[in-house]
Amino acid sequence: MIGISSIMPGVCLSVAIAFLALLAPSLHASFDALLISPLLGMLFGNFIEKKDVFDPGARFCTGKVLPAGLGLYGAQMVISGPAIRFLPPVLGASLLFFIITFLVTKGFGLESGISILLCTGLSMCGAGAVAIISGTMDSDRNDLSISLISLWTIGLAGMLAMTFCPDALALASQKFAFMLGAALPSLGLIRAASAPMGTKFIGLATSMKLIRTALAGFLAMWLYFTKKAVRTSGALCFISIFSGLALAVNLLGPAGLRLSGALAPAGLFVLSVSLAALGFSVDFDSILLKGASPLLATLFAWGISVLFIYLAMKAF
Repeated sequence: MIGISSIMPGVCLSVAIAFLALLAPSLHASFDALLISPLLGMLFGNFIEKKDVFDPGARFCTGKVLPAGLGLYGAQMVISGPAIRFLPPVLGASLLFFIITFLVTKGFGLESGISILLCTGLSMCGAGAVAIISGTMDSDRNDLSISLISLWTIGLAGMLAMTFCPDALALASQKFAFMLGAALPSLGLIRAASAPMGTKFIGLATSMKLIRTALAGFLAMWLYFTKKAVRTSGALCFISIFSGLALAVNLLGPAGLRLSGALAPAGLFVLSVSLAALGFSVDFDSILLKGASPLLATLFAWGISVLFIYLAMKAF
């Protein structure tokens, strides 16, 4: 049985990394704690000395803390306001992203594990969705890290492109908000790109993002109950908490909003701790062996999907 003293170094390190990741958005709006946390974990894990001292705590965080963080993430799934009428096109855009990414990743010869993570990340919005599905599928940690790196790189490039060319796209404000909310794989990137348009615009774009993220919870439940996921007690725990909180914050009116406000920061912190621990256990050499294929596949899939969405909005 693992003692508390053996897990404390790894737990404390994961918590410290999570705190740093949560401070990152204050430096720039495009920084997302759920992306920064595993990246910092990878840096510490590959350059820190006496790594074995931290391994028991990192394993504890990924095995015991991760399900709780994934479950609490459901408190962020408040879907209301003007974004509701965009529900059908958001679902359509997510399906388009998933299909195109699946076809592109298969064309690049990527393994099914990393292919599903990239499909999930692009279609259902970034690190949170990837973490949810990886927790259900018991994904390889290297595949998880590669997916997060690819999503962050392509997302940052997409955010910069959309920030500096809204006039060139010639879209009405609501359509541009839809474009951001449906295409960028991170809440931080969406906020950064929509900031020049004002608070109301940010709210509309981020609401569409939450619709996409909620889809990951439904996909996780489908995978679990169709026996296509690893049926562990941790997976059942996070699915139950996630779905219960998502229903509560949307059906309880003002009380649900207060519940979301109270639990959403805790969920973000716990999930950041878990992802820091996941990143800590990743070996850079294993990532390098994958080459540039995941990044290139993500670039092609994102570009093709965004082009289709843009042409559809111009047509209608």
